[in-house]
Amino acid sequence: MIEHKRRLRIVAKKWETADTATFILEPADGLLFHYKPGQYLSLIFETVSGEKRRAYSFSSCPGVDPLPAITVKRVPNGEFSNWLLSHAEPGDLLTATDANGRFLLPEIQPDTLFYLAAGSGITPVISHLRSLFFGDGVTSSHPVAKPQVVLYYANRDSRNTIFKGQIDRWMDEFPGRFECTYFFSREKNAAHALHRHLNNELLEQLLLRHFGGKLTTRVRRNTQFYLCAPKTMMRMAEMTLRTLDFPEKNILKETFVPETRLPVRVTDRSKTHDIVAIGKNERIEFQTFEGETILNAALRQGIALPYTCKSGVCFTCLAKCTKGEVEVVFVDVTRREGPGNMVNTCIGYAVTEKVELCYE
Repeated sequence: MIEHKRRLRIVAKKWETADTATFILEPADGLLFHYKPGQYLSLIFETVSGEKRRAYSFSSCPGVDPLPAITVKRVPNGEFSNWLLSHAEPGDLLTATDANGRFLLPEIQPDTLFYLAAGSGITPVISHLRSLFFGDGVTSSHPVAKPQVVLYYANRDSRNTIFKGQIDRWMDEFPGRFECTYFFSREKNAAHALHRHLNNELLEQLLLRHFGGKLTTRVRRNTQFYLCAPKTMMRMAEMTLRTLDFPEKNILKETFVPETRLPVRVTDRSKTHDIVAIGKNERIEFQTFEGETILNAALRQGIALPYTCKSGVCFTCLAKCTKGEVEVVFVDVTRREGPGNMVNTCIGYAVTEKVELCYE
């Protein structure tokens, strides 16, 4: 439950495009760094205004690559992506959290895995693909055919497409099993590419064409979608998939950036709530003020509960409520969660006098 910070040494820095680099990392303590394909780590930066964190997905795959690696794209005015790309070099030490994230391969083998990515959203997808093609891939108790893998990948042009060479090689290496369609906004006549922006109508047309013009119950039930792109594109894709009656549980999304600023509550220090946080071998008790998030209350008292984004989008801080009730305040909705429900502690406010949380 109490998060453990790791020190990671940069052992190599490889430029993927003019504004994107992969950092291969080695635990400075010599211990293994455990993670799963599709997960991320949070790098911790000390600034004059306090500790700040940024999440970066792994582009490597455990069991395939000897060391973990993250791929970082330069963000305009991005404080830490710019620092990493301009100043971080092999030999430097970074402070990080353990791996987190639920953008994971399914436990039950599907017929088709569909990926929709844009820009640096390809990073966790590449980790999945490396597992599917060279590692254990999807785990299944029954020996059945490997799933077909389809990637829709949007960028400006070939030159700015991260991992394009790798993806092109895999299309040649795994014909019939892996296909990729690029969507380039500034380049015409590229191989395997459309000079189009991906929209609802085009996505629907492509899906229908892929499945032979008919979306059967089996197709809907046995196709898993993974979306990692700007929120507007993911919203478009999700709306299209739901209109085509694909189950919501078969659509996974990855994002680390909130759409808008979250509502803030007024803190009332005259009223407190008792919080009990239970981990595998830990039990911690503390209090939160009325109008103070559970996470902020813990951090204020020097209790290092896990977190990354503080905006309810990454799920690093998730805990199961076992007693009491918590109001979780998202941008557009507030949900009251009780025993058995998962709670985002970074945007969760205790409602009852006592709340008990379990970190699994």
